Amino acid sequence: MVTIAQGQAVALFAFDVGYEVSLQEVSSLLSSSPVQPLSRKRQTPSYLQYTDPPPQVLNLGETPAIGAEGPGQLQATVFSFGAISLAFRWPLRLELDQLPQLSQRLYGLELEKQARSQVSSLMEKLRPAIARPQLSNLVEDYYLYILEELDSPLKAEDLLAHHRATLAQVLRFETLPLSFEQQEEALCQAISYYENDLVLVDWNASIIYDRDHYDTVNVLELINVELLEARYIDAQLDRQVGSYEGLVQKRFVWPIPLRTPYRQAIEELAELRLEYSLLSERVDNALKLIGDLYLAKVHAAATKRFYLREWEAAIAQKLDIVANLYQLLTDRLGSIQGQTLELVVIALIFFEVVMAFVRGG
Repeated sequence: MVTIAQGQAVALFAFDVGYEVSLQEVSSLLSSSPVQPLSRKRQTPSYLQYTDPPPQVLNLGETPAIGAEGPGQLQATVFSFGAISLAFRWPLRLELDQLPQLSQRLYGLELEKQARSQVSSLMEKLRPAIARPQLSNLVEDYYLYILEELDSPLKAEDLLAHHRATLAQVLRFETLPLSFEQQEEALCQAISYYENDLVLVDWNASIIYDRDHYDTVNVLELINVELLEARYIDAQLDRQVGSYEGLVQKRFVWPIPLRTPYRQAIEELAELRLEYSLLSERVDNALKLIGDLYLAKVHAAATKRFYLREWEAAIAQKLDIVANLYQLLTDRLGSIQGQTLELVVIALIFFEVVMAFVRGG
């Protein structure tokens, strides 16, 4: 029997709250602290850090208990590219075999409504720091089970070998034993640095067996926010592209002098493409993880689990569609203006001919 002597259960909820957040204003409006730089534990180079300025962390007080260990803590991390990640954190002390029941109970609490209410209240306090504030309907949740200390220390390979069925159940929020195939699929993204640490990354939860878990948690929280922003950009592009497709399909019957019917649409498309390209770039560059290092592997594993590259490919394709719409409307406007100019020239020539006959008469 293995007991978790010290640990944490963390529920993360990411929201898009606006176009941009001034983190300097955040720190002046509310008591906050910057996310700490990545540690040197794993010989992390100085360039593998958050971009300047780093996200700001705000402590929002206690949250009701989910077990016998008392209340948890509520924390918000504010990112400069317009996102807030809300974290519910509870102490974790129980037998490892009981963790699947706790994970299912935690998942069944439906914390999204409470998280949205907390973020909405926080937005009101931070409104002066948020450019174009608007709370998106989208939310991305993720769950972390952090095993800081076991009553009987285990090597990572022993923990995985002897408790794989339990660990797979935790990751999938199941209390019944999973098939061998499902266990393999749930546990296939296993990463270790030392012999006594382990990270298991799945699509909606991760298990972290590590006393020094701070950096790993930050990377997983960030990539959950990255997924939210990818979904947000994709949804916005879907909506915008759909509205402009009707404009492209509409036939312009006759060119009217001094009228430029597509000018506003062309300007909006150019701004749209630039805005979402910049947002994607800011999100991608929020944390610099370069090289075949431990945290880069964690990031890569989560990226694969979240299908983030597929989302990015879809966004790139839609930005190309926006570019094509822009080019099509620009060409059409140029054609209309050319036709209008030709009509003006023809009208002037006709006028000159008529005037010549009038003078001659």
